[in-house]
Amino acid sequence: MRLIDRLNPRRRPTLFRRIIGTSMLLITLALLALGASQRYDNAREMYGQYGHNFVPQLSAIGEELRLEGVNRDLGDIPTQEQFSPGLNLFALCTNDSTAYFVSRALRKLGVAEPCSYLSQFETEWLTEPLELRPGQHFYLYPLEIEGPQNQHTLLILRDANEAKKALDEKNHWVTLKLAMLLPTIMLLLVSGAVWGMKPLRQLQAQLGEITGGDRQRLDEPQASELVGLTDALNELLAQSEHRNEIYQNAMKDLAHSLKTRLAATQAILGDNPDTPESLRTELYDQLGQMDQMVQYQLRKAVMGRQGLTQAQAEVEPVAQSLKQMLAKVYRDKEVDFSLELQPGLKFPGSADDLMEMLGNLLDNAHRFAIDKVVLTTRREQDTFVMTVDDDGPGIEPELRQSVIGRGVRADERHPGQGIGLAVCHELSRTYQGDLTITESPLGGARILVQLPLKKNLH
Repeated sequence: MRLIDRLNPRRRPTLFRRIIGTSMLLITLALLALGASQRYDNAREMYGQYGHNFVPQLSAIGEELRLEGVNRDLGDIPTQEQFSPGLNLFALCTNDSTAYFVSRALRKLGVAEPCSYLSQFETEWLTEPLELRPGQHFYLYPLEIEGPQNQHTLLILRDANEAKKALDEKNHWVTLKLAMLLPTIMLLLVSGAVWGMKPLRQLQAQLGEITGGDRQRLDEPQASELVGLTDALNELLAQSEHRNEIYQNAMKDLAHSLKTRLAATQAILGDNPDTPESLRTELYDQLGQMDQMVQYQLRKAVMGRQGLTQAQAEVEPVAQSLKQMLAKVYRDKEVDFSLELQPGLKFPGSADDLMEMLGNLLDNAHRFAIDKVVLTTRREQDTFVMTVDDDGPGIEPELRQSVIGRGVRADERHPGQGIGLAVCHELSRTYQGDLTITESPLGGARILVQLPLKKNLH
């Protein structure tokens, strides 16, 4: 999974997407709230325009009540002697929201129980036109009338069909303006975010160059907020270089000392004519491989990581060489070691790295196997996949992550220093790959190595 995540960085959410997504959500919510507020203000304004001139109508309502014979202690409602009843839409409601009197015009419209709408005014002010009959909208205006003994509510209705059309048109323009404003704000937001994230992108590019070996230090950032981070990273790089220098010097000294001892051993063998020829050939072969490994370690110590990740190596010659050597080392076990190699597929690294990796993995497999070891290579998309399977006791799941660390061993009963898997894991990381341990179909352990076939550092 670690290799897949590296090769597919877009699967992870980015800081840019988080900022843009959160900002867009907040702006969208703010604009929706603004649109709702604007619609509410439009409704209140229209409601107020239709209800500002009640005084003339109150006189006409009072006259209609007088002509209808309604006298229920209504207080001082003005009357108008010249009024012709039947033109006003109103109802006189009691305290329990029942109709005491309904005007002729309202009865003619067939509006049932107009006073029942008063209960809605107790929780909210009805500023929207109400559709009391199909296709007919009205505004409702409740007025409290205080009499000497009784209290009534005069509910006045006014035709709001025209108001409904005007209000719909206003709300349409509000929606249109918000629809034009939202993408404009989004475009400005994305442009600002892209500009604001430029220092981070430059930092990311410089880190990629450092990973690829094209840069040693980070430049001074353009944003003051990144100064501390850049200084800390440069300090870590300096410390890492210092540690690498110490490590390289130690490796140089060790490799040089071993090289001298190997040369002396070869000279001693050459000067001793009593050594059997077969033993001499075998010793020379082993000493040659040891000298090759010392040369490789010396070269790696001098170059560091640079220059080791560009070559390609054939797998079969290295595997066959190791097969012959391990057959001699573990001749008493008679291990059936088979190769299942994809034709034409090369190891994406140097032959020395392949020898070191396979040597450690196959040696471990032979050591713990009962009688079966299988080496497999295949290509999966742009990834080189290599597995080493054995039919031994395997590695417990809780130990699989820890045994790839230096000095950690899964089985103390077998000889070893707990370094082989750690070396292989470090080599796989050098190639931007990974090494994992799973259960083998043979019953033992499976060591899975995945290396990218294309260099992908970002």
